[in-house]
Amino acid sequence: MGEVWKARDTRLDRTVALKVSKADFSERFEREARAVAALNHPNICTLHDVGPNYLVMELIEGAPLKGPLPVEKAVEYAGQILDALDAAHRKGITHRDLKPANILVTKQGIKLLDFGLAKQAGPPKESDATLTAALTGKGQIVGTLQYMAPEQLQGGEADARSDIFAFGCVLYELLSGKRAFDGSSAASVIAAILEREPASLVLAPPLERVIRKCLAKDPDERFQTARDLKYNLALAMEQRPAATVSGKPRPLALGRRGHSGDRRRARLGRVAIPPAPRDSPPVPPPDRATRGQPVHFWKQCRGPRPVA
Repeated sequence: MGEVWKARDTRLDRTVALKVSKADFSERFEREARAVAALNHPNICTLHDVGPNYLVMELIEGAPLKGPLPVEKAVEYAGQILDALDAAHRKGITHRDLKPANILVTKQGIKLLDFGLAKQAGPPKESDATLTAALTGKGQIVGTLQYMAPEQLQGGEADARSDIFAFGCVLYELLSGKRAFDGSSAASVIAAILEREPASLVLAPPLERVIRKCLAKDPDERFQTARDLKYNLALAMEQRPAATVSGKPRPLALGRRGHSGDRRRARLGRVAIPPAPRDSPPVPPPDRATRGQPVHFWKQCRGPRPVA
């Protein structure tokens, strides 16, 4: 895929990122150039210029996205990722290689890199660059395979719903610090993506359901657009349990015999009537309208007993 260098644009006096191909412009670089040049979004890396075997891109100072993160921060970053995906999908562009390494966290927010780089013409092989570029000496996979949708692994065409599957993997990793699908070999990872479900997260049920829908094996069962996914993610956050005080649930104020104050007042009567003064005249017995009230309520209102 080439090497990236920090360079200086002397014509416009700016620092840029120079991505150089090892050979003349390949189809992969041409696809990246067309994809990035068509996009203009604050959460997407900007392409400045294209040469015979290089790309001049926006220099981004940041660190790759990494979990685990607090739920609020993870959802904030997720919203920015979905905004970038929605802008790309509306122009008919699929990322096809969405993963934490291609998502940088900057002071201004999230930046997505490398649009349109990993379209597969067939089932993945061990000789595929996107799979072997990050292999260790022991053969452990740490590349992009863990974020591929089932249809990509089966040689199908990737579309916006494939990006949504990859987004579900990224969000799962942001919240848990672990990959949704992992294994010791390419075969075990592929089997996990095609046949198994990821481990459950200890989250509010609405948020858990959103992630599960993103990771559906059938593309038709996932969210169909990034905009719909963002709306449902915001709705799931609103349905979470009420905020706690200092990380602990707020204790319930209890009255006599373990009842809350409101319940105790409701049991005694709708209106709390103070006892009559000692020198007040006696209160007549209750009439028929109040005869159905509890005895203790009538005793509280009758006042002192007259002296003979």
